[in-house]
Amino acid sequence: MKIKTLGMVLGLAAAGAAYAHHSPAMLYDLSKEITVEGTATQFLLGNPHLRIYFDVQANGTTEKWIAEGGSRTVLMRKGWTEDQVKPGDKITVRGHPARDGSHLVHMEYLTLPSGKEVYSEDFDANAVPRRTRAAGDQPE
Repeated sequence: MKIKTLGMVLGLAAAGAAYAHHSPAMLYDLSKEITVEGTATQFLLGNPHLRIYFDVQANGTTEKWIAEGGSRTVLMRKGWTEDQVKPGDKITVRGHPARDGSHLVHMEYLTLPSGKEVYSEDFDANAVPRRTRAAGDQPE
């Protein structure tokens, strides 16, 4: 009985952890890409994800947007710094729109005021060469 109860507790804990670290496909439409230009109001290179809050001018009004990128640890290893973006910076965000139509974007690329475009996610599947094996090939 104790083993069965322990198994259930561990299973629930693992499910909670899996839910906490979700796939972007839960919130964002990965089949679509949008580009949004605006003015940064806040930059947080934090956990669990990078966040940029920015204002977008649209039809005479100011829309409040949030761009969510990769994790602090991975981005810092790639050279990101706490002052990568400053309030008032003009930025361009390219990524996937929120499924619910809100002003939230899963950012893959960020264009800085200098015009430099940086990758803002943890893993770029397009940067990894595809490897396939023919039947009978042995692993290296």
